[in-house]
Amino acid sequence: MTPSHGPERLHTGEWVGGWAAQLARIAISVHERERSVILVAPDYRDLDQLRDALAALGHPAAVRVDSRQSNGERYASFLRALDGVPRIILGNRSAVYAPAHDLGAILLWDDGDPVLAEPLTPYVHARDSALVRAEQSGAGLFFSAHARSAEVQRLVEIGYVRAQEHPPRRTRIVHADASIAPEAFAGRVPEFAARTIREGLRTGPVLVQVATPGYAPVAVCGECGELARCQACAGPIGFRVVGRASCRWCGEYATHWHCSTCDSTTLVERGMGSARTVEQFEQQFSGTRVILSDGEHPRERVDARPALVVATRGAEPLAAGGYRAVVLLDAERLLSIETLRAGEDCLRWWENAAALAAPDGICLMASGGGPVVQSFVYGRSDEWLRQELRDRQSLRYPPAVRVASVSGGPDEVERALRHLDGLRGVDFLGPTSIPAGGAARTPPGLVRAIVRFDYGQGAEVASRLRGALVADAAGASSRTRSRTPGRARPEALRLRFDDRGVFDA
Repeated sequence: MTPSHGPERLHTGEWVGGWAAQLARIAISVHERERSVILVAPDYRDLDQLRDALAALGHPAAVRVDSRQSNGERYASFLRALDGVPRIILGNRSAVYAPAHDLGAILLWDDGDPVLAEPLTPYVHARDSALVRAEQSGAGLFFSAHARSAEVQRLVEIGYVRAQEHPPRRTRIVHADASIAPEAFAGRVPEFAARTIREGLRTGPVLVQVATPGYAPVAVCGECGELARCQACAGPIGFRVVGRASCRWCGEYATHWHCSTCDSTTLVERGMGSARTVEQFEQQFSGTRVILSDGEHPRERVDARPALVVATRGAEPLAAGGYRAVVLLDAERLLSIETLRAGEDCLRWWENAAALAAPDGICLMASGGGPVVQSFVYGRSDEWLRQELRDRQSLRYPPAVRVASVSGGPDEVERALRHLDGLRGVDFLGPTSIPAGGAARTPPGLVRAIVRFDYGQGAEVASRLRGALVADAAGASSRTRSRTPGRARPEALRLRFDDRGVFDA
């Protein structure tokens, strides 16, 4: 289901996204049939909009299960959901497990958001949990988003879920001249984008979406131009604040940094993060109220007064009445993220931002080109996604197939892969060495293999790899009796199914 674009004003005077009002109406219609409903959304800002929409539509008593609640509040909500009365249960990814009397429907908003993937073992995505629970309970299942995920597209194509027609897009999308590179103009935005911003500021707020937080996301050597890497973990160095360079992975300050290529000690900023963009906008649009919204400076809502709102992707605040203009920057940088889902994620970020514009507002793609940008500009995201899914099927990439990552020492991984011998249709990539260091402080000498298999083979593959894991633990116990108790072996076998980042660089 694709919700209508643009914010909607409730009779209470509050503004919410049109998607929140639409899901609230569906939830109430199910609840009126004396069935429970579970509403799942990525973060607290989405939950606040759903809460306001439910209250305005006459249902203020929804049970909220939220990670921001205290332990006592969550337990009280659990007890309310546990009783024998149909409830509307509202929460983030863990809400999909909440008890619900006579469950009638599970509504999931923006399932492509990585926040809905559980970061701890067993790493289950809320979408997969919802699929299993709906199958077991017989409840209805609704996926709603401004941009469909590849997983939901696969479910549409195999006939498991039915796609609804898109409502007409109310916001006008304009694409700038893709031949104009960001380096071809002075300042943060070209003049044609500056004109769009000034025109929008005459009557209300304007949103500018940027790729990264901080001051300058990347630092390079001032002599040879090589990307600066942290000497502690080899992560990229950037500038979170003016003149203070630090590693973006481990946070180590680059106080004694020197270039491994030319031995220079000079660091130069490259690129513009949200803080540096605000600094430039305060000069370029002097006298204008400039508001920053990112992970360190979150803003949930802004009023209808003229203001220039600079936000990182996913941190855009809701504006009363909608933004008069939405300007999307850094398309090239976002599309160059080395991940299998780069195009899919860009469409989701851009569609979510465009949906914050007023019905008579404008959305400007300030730069960039290629099929992903064109599909967004012309409203053909589904066509691009269908082609993307066909490409992944031919390459045996998820979600066309399921994957499991098997990591550990070379001998441990080799023994685990031998447990899969004889299974038809199962193949694996690797093993390849895992770079030491990084954000997770990976020890040296480890390798990883990616096992690929069809959905029908999931139970058998999981059973065999689980047996390999048990055998590895039992063998290690007899081989390392002198090891310090409580300290894990670095080379121990580790398994993870459906790892979202397994094909990321």
